[in-house]
Amino acid sequence: MIKRESIGRESIQSNNNQDVIWQHFQAYYPESFEGAKPRLNYIIREISSKKKSSVPRVLNIGAGDGYFEITSKRLLWDIFTLDPDGATINRLLGKRIKAYKGYIEQMPFDDSSFDFVVASEVLEHLDEEQRYKGLKEVVRVLDKNGWLIGTVPFFEKLHLNYVLCPKCGEYFHRWGHKKSFKINAIKSELFPFFSNINVKKTAFVNFQGSNLWGIIEGLIRLILAKYGARISSTNIYFIARK
Repeated sequence: MIKRESIGRESIQSNNNQDVIWQHFQAYYPESFEGAKPRLNYIIREISSKKKSSVPRVLNIGAGDGYFEITSKRLLWDIFTLDPDGATINRLLGKRIKAYKGYIEQMPFDDSSFDFVVASEVLEHLDEEQRYKGLKEVVRVLDKNGWLIGTVPFFEKLHLNYVLCPKCGEYFHRWGHKKSFKINAIKSELFPFFSNINVKKTAFVNFQGSNLWGIIEGLIRLILAKYGARISSTNIYFIARK
């Protein structure tokens, strides 16, 4: 019911460099996703507060180390994931997660398949055409009154994370980012597709199990994030309803 006719990878114009970067981190450095847990836990709480069913249909775009999928499965949600890396998909399938290889620009799912689509730290990896096609696809696979929930880095200075390959001389962003966002920029991206849009600057902090200093440090990060200070690792959080 969810999966429509398979779409071949060759039907989408890929960015090979982007795929290689993503595969590198997911396959060899899964610990690099450890810092994503507070952000993903925040999104999980948002879904829990907004879901109308005890078994919401949730699609996560970009699996990382699979933390979001595994946590959602424990909550007994109907969780799906979409990721371009075949090895990551196979690992999730081994954990009985409904995982599909593919790209946000052309998703292998039927119309109105999901109550929630999560795209956390995804849009900054896409060029303008990919973002437009991707958001159009999100609207297509969302059910009536469904929600898109996501994050992007706030006002990233892209050039500070560019590196030079000493062998081939190619200059590239080390995480494959293509776009830096401010609040108005993300609103402009979402406006053509959604009628109910909420956007804010924030930091994602894990207070659970923290000592007093950890709590104070987390509160300082939240305050700094509100004002967009770079030291806080500020994100833009967005939630939009179809």
